[in-house]
Amino acid sequence: MRRAWQCRLRAEACSLLKDEKGSAHLLLFGLLGMMTAAFIWVIAFNWMMQTYGMNKTKPLLDRATHAASLDIVPEEAALGRLVWDSTKGTDDFYRYLRLNLKLDSDLTPEEGSHLREAPVVHHLEFVTSPVYPYLLQRTVTVHTGTTKQATRSVQVTIYGPSVVAIVETNQPLLGLARSEPVVLSSVASVRFR
Repeated sequence: MRRAWQCRLRAEACSLLKDEKGSAHLLLFGLLGMMTAAFIWVIAFNWMMQTYGMNKTKPLLDRATHAASLDIVPEEAALGRLVWDSTKGTDDFYRYLRLNLKLDSDLTPEEGSHLREAPVVHHLEFVTSPVYPYLLQRTVTVHTGTTKQATRSVQVTIYGPSVVAIVETNQPLLGLARSEPVVLSSVASVRFR
């Protein structure tokens, strides 16, 4: 009885192996699953690289903005007013931006810079308000004049007279021939505390 049962199982297994109906569907679903996994991996990798670039660039931008915020007019400060020296502040901002991000005089990345393209400084301004905290809103257009032109809104909260910088960097994307613009904002208070 046991022997007959084993022979019967073997015969059914052999007939199932010889019956290849549906194997093309299994192969198709397997390939579809692998393509989906590869697509998700590329998206996750691009997101990780963009986050890494932002986390590396933001503190360096903050230091350049802070350097610019230190340039106030001493004569006005002696009278109790905070007035930003825009010429000296702008020069210091660009000097520290070039030093921190390893850029040459026209903001092109040098050897050793983590940036692949030159950053674009959209705004560098001194902001005051009669009431604090103040929500500052600016609009920035990236990739101006191209088919990839987009508008980004930037909102920052300032808690006193401050220097605000808005900079665009571009992050290359894996699997695509284009780069993704990343808009970073930085605020540095000019008030000495």
